[in-house]
Amino acid sequence: MNDELRRLQVEQIRMKREAAQRARRLAAQFSSAEDRERALEFAEEVDAQADDLERAFSDDTGHQPPPQVVQTQVQIQQGPPLDDGGEKEKP
Repeated sequence: MNDELRRLQVEQIRMKREAAQRARRLAAQFSSAEDRERALEFAEEVDAQADDLERAFSDDTGHQPPPQVVQTQVQIQQGPPLDDGGEKEKP
């Protein structure tokens, strides 16, 4: 297997893992339990596809793809904007 094909397979695995992570993050934002469940099911399916690709990749080459790197993102909710220092109207 040539290097270009190997690089493409590794990239495809990485993209599937990232898609699964995005689906899990989005699932937490859905208000509907049904939508959350569908997003989580999609994440599981895409992870399974990535697992299948990794197995096929290691069978074809005898090499394992690079280890999966897990990154955690934290989103911080900001408060209301600061007062601009202008005069406030008195009731």
